Amino acid sequence: MRVLVCGLLVLAVLTGCGGAPAGDPDPAAGGGSTAAGKVRERETVIATCMKQKGFAYTPSVSGPARVEAEPAEYGAMKADRAKYGFGVFSAIVYPKPRETRAPDPNQATIDALSGSARAAYVKTMNECRVTALRQVDGLKVTSVADYQDQMSTEIENIDKSLDGDPKLLELAAPFAECLKSKGERVPSARPLALSARGMTVWGEQADRLAKAGKVTAEAARPYLAKEIRSALADLECGKDFYAAFIPQQRRLTNEARVKYGFQER
Repeated sequence: MRVLVCGLLVLAVLTGCGGAPAGDPDPAAGGGSTAAGKVRERETVIATCMKQKGFAYTPSVSGPARVEAEPAEYGAMKADRAKYGFGVFSAIVYPKPRETRAPDPNQATIDALSGSARAAYVKTMNECRVTALRQVDGLKVTSVADYQDQMSTEIENIDKSLDGDPKLLELAAPFAECLKSKGERVPSARPLALSARGMTVWGEQADRLAKAGKVTAEAARPYLAKEIRSALADLECGKDFYAAFIPQQRRLTNEARVKYGFQER
């Protein structure tokens, strides 16, 4: 489930356009030991650091767009798939309003600068963000790029752990065979690929249609019906697999989230 893992660990923008790491609630509502409190601590450290270096900076405490939790229980997964399938064509048939978040209070300052002045501001802000990550989260990072590289490595390690887990490999084999017996396309029988198979296969179908022209909700409905049937078959074949995979994936992801200053999910 690499897409999910990457989504959960996606780095907050540290190049002059973002605030707190995505996934944290309003930093004003929590103590210093919580994820929310740590956001506030980091922002305070950044503001102090910027001031010491002669730059104005307003702590960014806006709450992020909410991310819906992925169902883990079989009953919840079945109900979800019965309506949304793998979540590909349902996004066209049941479009959701775009989530918005308050703009970074420092964006106006950045936008007002140009050339070397803007570059100096962003460079200093990133340096101060790294200082905050080191002081508040205890991370041994030397730069924003280093922070990103470390998180990328963490994601790769999660992927390797899931794909190499003996229990998941044992459950993946019959899962894949069951799917094939039902006429489902199985590009790979590795645990991670199987967990994302539905979105991958139906996402490719949606991409092909999109290339042929704009896909309307009416045109997407027949495809959603087929996707739902596929998703329910996938769930039945992978019932035991998902019962083991999802908790394992969630545990590893949350450990990484906490390590890199994000909130658990």
